[in-house]
Amino acid sequence: MPKEPSKKTGHNPPSRAGSSRASRKQTEFTLYGWNACRRIFETRPQDILRVFFSQSRSPQLKAVKDWCRRHKLPYRKLDQESLNKVASSVHHEGCVMVVRPLKPPSVHEWIEAGLKRDQFALALDRVENSHNVGAILRSCAYFGAQGLLIGLGETQTAVNPSAARMAEGALEMLPMLECRSLPSALRDLKARGVMIAGADPASKKELYASKLRLPCVMVLGHEQEGLSAPVKKRCDALVRIPGSGDMESLNVSVAAGILLAELSRCASRQFKTPPE
Repeated sequence: MPKEPSKKTGHNPPSRAGSSRASRKQTEFTLYGWNACRRIFETRPQDILRVFFSQSRSPQLKAVKDWCRRHKLPYRKLDQESLNKVASSVHHEGCVMVVRPLKPPSVHEWIEAGLKRDQFALALDRVENSHNVGAILRSCAYFGAQGLLIGLGETQTAVNPSAARMAEGALEMLPMLECRSLPSALRDLKARGVMIAGADPASKKELYASKLRLPCVMVLGHEQEGLSAPVKKRCDALVRIPGSGDMESLNVSVAAGILLAELSRCASRQFKTPPE
């Protein structure tokens, strides 16, 4: 095992997440959580800028440390309190990386590229909880969605370290697109033949009785308020997930998983030839 650099090796000292200078805010992203960091190293190690880790995590990071040495990148072993400060979270699982952020295509580019006839994507209308966003992104990757389109409020941001950790590396697997006007994006998708379906607990049409047509974008709404009126107007169909009736609704990330599973089933049923 390679010898760890000491704290006096000249490696850059850790800085509190979010305290970078303004000029760095758009070029650096603090990522934490073992699976999220591992996926970064597997898919785009060239975008790693700095690495911080705990004593217990160090043996699992041998390849990462070797990479950092070869490319003259700073890395440091820190105690728990220092890692908490670097991550601005206690949920770092002993590994924090500062990386260059992904640059997904613009919403316009993504729409222009189009969804193929057997493809589907998800859209979120003002979903605010970063844990929900991260869990939904993970489900999108699991079921093969082609993207996650996120309609934001004026001060909202879709991607933050908490969402990235909850996504367990899925952020590297499909585009997550921030959209300031979700109704406009849905209108443009409809013009290209994409079905727009919305999840609405008040709908009389059950999910499994509805005729979803691919390509399709399924939209989920705000955790408390649901779909906004402008987004509802863009939907070709509103569907609800059937349940016992004892609870009014599901957590949005749970609902997303059920909806994605049904879209995946539709894609398999409609377009894939069964084995002989």
